Amino acid sequence: MQANSEKIDAAAELNRLNKVLEVARRNGNTTFIQNIEREIAAVKRGDKSPLINEYLTEEERSGGRPGR
Repeated sequence: MQANSEKIDAAAELNRLNKVLEVARRNGNTTFIQNIEREIAAVKRGDKSPLINEYLTEEERSGGRPGR
């Protein structure tokens, strides 16, 4: 059952990211476009978010707040 839930979550995430990508393309924001395309590729592969891995600490990734 969990695998089906993960597929639904991934599909919802892809839908959301594709909408954001449309807006970024309309606005011509190339950096944002590249980042969203990386996110989409990761979701399709079943990988974790490259932006979260790059910019958040381990504590932040696990739900903790820095400095608390």
